[in-house]
Amino acid sequence: MARIIEKIKKTWEAITYPDGVDKAYDKICDEAFEKVIDRFINFCYLLFYIFASISIYFFITRELL
Repeated sequence: MARIIEKIKKTWEAITYPDGVDKAYDKICDEAFEKVIDRFINFCYLLFYIFASISIYFFITRELL
């Protein structure tokens, strides 16, 4: 239980840490955030292409043929 509380405290400190105090820490956090957002966007593109491919397949096989 103490480990969970310690992780929560560290997470809260990271979230509420003021911007501009430590430039190196800000750069690390910005890069990590951009990496997460980039992976999320790529995952959304993948889902879009999968659903689009399935829709085109069913459109061709059910409606056109």
